[in-house]
Amino acid sequence: MTRRRRKERARQSGADVAVDQELDEQGGWWASPSTGSVAVATNVVRRLAWALLISGPLLGGWAIVSQPAAGAHPAPAVQSSSGDTTGPGGFAEMYVAAFLRAGEGSQGELAAFYPRAEDLELGGKPDAVQVGQIAAVRVTEVATGRYWSVTVAARVLEPAAKNTANSTARQQPLIRMRFFQVPVEADRDGGPLAALALPAEISAPTGSAPKAELAYSSPLPAQASDPAVDTLNQFFAAYLSGSGELGRYLSPGTHLSAVRPAPYRSATVTQVAVENTFQDSDSDGRIGAPAGRERLRLVVDIKTARPDGIARSLSYALTLAGRDGRWEVAALDTTPQITLPDPPTTTGSPSNSPTQ
Repeated sequence: MTRRRRKERARQSGADVAVDQELDEQGGWWASPSTGSVAVATNVVRRLAWALLISGPLLGGWAIVSQPAAGAHPAPAVQSSSGDTTGPGGFAEMYVAAFLRAGEGSQGELAAFYPRAEDLELGGKPDAVQVGQIAAVRVTEVATGRYWSVTVAARVLEPAAKNTANSTARQQPLIRMRFFQVPVEADRDGGPLAALALPAEISAPTGSAPKAELAYSSPLPAQASDPAVDTLNQFFAAYLSGSGELGRYLSPGTHLSAVRPAPYRSATVTQVAVENTFQDSDSDGRIGAPAGRERLRLVVDIKTARPDGIARSLSYALTLAGRDGRWEVAALDTTPQITLPDPPTTTGSPSNSPTQ
C-alpha cells in the first residue's frame, strides 16, 4: 500500500472516532449499539428488576392486611335516633335476612349484627334459604332512643323436606311467610345498633284492638254523567297516561306534575267514596256540581291499562275544590282521612297510676 493511501485511511478513521465521541457525549442512544450504551441499558433494567423484587412482598403483604377476614363483613352503618324507628327497623331486617341465609362458615357475617355469633355452630350450606321480601312490621320502643323490640316478616323460599318414601321424586321448594322478633339496642351516644340475642321465631302477629276506619261513605260506582267524575276522569287521564293538559283540572295555586314517562295508556274512575261530612250528594251517589267554593275529600278507585294491555287498579285520596260551578283538583292527599276508635274504658274508680 502506498504511503499516500495510508494517510487517507488514517484521516477517515480519525473522523469516525470523532463522530462516535460526539454522539456519546449527547447520550449515545441515537448511535448504533456500543459498549457504553449497552452498559447503561443493562444498568437500568437491573435497577428496575431489583425494585420489583423488593416491592413485591411489601405490596403482597399490604394487600393481605387490607382485606377483611374470611367470612367477616363490616358492621352496617345504621345509627340510632331518639324517637325514630327507621334505624332499628332497617337494622333488624338486615339481621334477620343474614340469619336466614346463614350456613356453615357464616359466623363472621352474623357477628356484624350480633357479636356473640362468633361462637355459634352453624350447619348446612349458606344461602340454602333464599329471602324474597323482608320488612319490619312492628317496632316497639322499650327505652327511649336506646332499646327496641322489632318484629320482622320475611317471605322465604325454603328447600323442600326430603321424601323418604320416594327419594327420586323431585321436591319443589316451599314459599313461606315467617315472623321473627329481635331485640335491638344502641349505646348511650346514639352509635351503631346491635342485636342482643338471636332472632326468635314467632307466630303471625294478631291484634284485637279496635282499628281506625276510613272517614268516607261506602264506595259507589262512578257515573260518567256526574260532573265530579268527569273532572276526575280527565285529571287521571292527563296525570297517568299523558292524555290532555293536566293544568286545566287543577285549582289555582295547586302544583302537580304528570307521571313521566306515562306508565299507563288509559285511566278510568270506577268507584268514588265521599267523606262522611258531605251531605249534598244525591241518593244514587252522584256528587253533582259545586254550589260555591266548597272543598270535598274523596277516595277514588281507578282502573288503568298498562301499555301491554294488562289492567291494574289504583286508589287515590284527593281533595276537590269548587270554582265557577265546576270541580277542580286541589290536592292529592298523602293519606285518606280516618276516624280513630274510642280509647278503651276501664271499670272501677279512676286511678292516677300509670298504664302498664
